Amino acid sequence: IGGGASGIYARILLAKKGYSVALVESNDRIGKKLLATGNGKCNLSNIDMKAEYYNTPLVIDIITQFDMQSEMLKVGLMTKIKSGRIYPLSEQANNVLNALICNINRYGVKLLTNQIALSIDIDKIITISTDKGDIKCKNICFATGSNATFGRDNSSIYKKLGFKVNKGLPSLSPLISKKAEQIKGLNGVRQEAKVSLYDNKKLIATEYGEVQFRKDGISGIVIMNMSARMRWNNINEGIIYLDFMPDYSEEYVSHLLENTITAEYGLLNKNLMQNAVKLGVNGIKKYRLDVVGCDDFKMAQVMHGGIDLEEVDLHNMALVKYNNVFAIGEAVDVDGICGGYNLHWAFASAYNFAKGV
Repeated sequence: IGGGASGIYARILLAKKGYSVALVESNDRIGKKLLATGNGKCNLSNIDMKAEYYNTPLVIDIITQFDMQSEMLKVGLMTKIKSGRIYPLSEQANNVLNALICNINRYGVKLLTNQIALSIDIDKIITISTDKGDIKCKNICFATGSNATFGRDNSSIYKKLGFKVNKGLPSLSPLISKKAEQIKGLNGVRQEAKVSLYDNKKLIATEYGEVQFRKDGISGIVIMNMSARMRWNNINEGIIYLDFMPDYSEEYVSHLLENTITAEYGLLNKNLMQNAVKLGVNGIKKYRLDVVGCDDFKMAQVMHGGIDLEEVDLHNMALVKYNNVFAIGEAVDVDGICGGYNLHWAFASAYNFAKGV
């Protein structure tokens, strides 16, 4: 169930092994969310794979055993490495989807689109009740994704089957500002900064990147990564400090601010400088933003939450209550930061499932 990246890839691998496979998808076509990844460039993976880039270290073996470039070549997709990130050679997401669909057609996977799974009855023969009728099968794999961006929330199905499901929360999303004066007049401003996330006085994470100011908060890849860190550490309200000149000491910045012309024109975006200069050196080196959590699911790239990993046999992604039910991708409570880590998990978990059945 589910025609996203993990679902499509799992079906291809199963069909290659000789299984009779059907793919059930609620949309009118498969892979719709895949086309939107990486701003249409489809950042597939990253050469820097570490447990710390995910919400759990338990899946590191699954992640590191999967070689994205060699496995994509097997489905006819050439890839390249750019700034440590793995992309299709064309840097076009539709090439990835087209390669996968070509393999779907080659191996005879049956596509059942425009069908919403409503409930599941699990026995020796599984019955999937959909809005178009019943489907019967011997094994089922949940590759249902999440309601991040424009997906569906399928947690009720898992719960009805008795699985422990951790609440789905939007992640990799913009952060909402608590105090309007901290972002007043900055909508649309972009500024490179060293970004530090604090939970009260405890430093949680630090990363360098471009911060994009919005009318209600901040965004950008570095901020989305901080939203993930907030989720992983159960932080509802955090503090973001922005260092706009990380290569310079506070003493040197203080000296620069004594020069009226430099302070007004020579350091930052004019609107940002008007806010920062009121705070003195802290306005440049420790610009504070109080944030009250992530934006909603429509603005989120992934979901934090899903089927708890204690329900999953990580050798083959089987759900431990049954021997004929599996779950992969975002259906499971695994999520990563930006940079190809979530698509890598989608493909790697599908590979692990297909290899183990």
